[in-house]
Amino acid sequence: MKKSVNAALAQSEETTEELVGILTAISVVSKRLANKRAALEKPPDVGREKTDGTAETAAAHAD
Repeated sequence: MKKSVNAALAQSEETTEELVGILTAISVVSKRLANKRAALEKPPDVGREKTDGTAETAAAHAD
């Protein structure tokens, strides 16, 4: 009986470690997606080049 309890605990620890790894990976991917979405929502003149390659800088419009 004691061996089966130890085996169950070891399996439980392995499962817990696996779940922690999976949840960590999900968290990393979620953060990357959130950053990419935030970058896409910025207007072109706020730190991002225009898609047609005619990026304008704030210094060019400082006149």
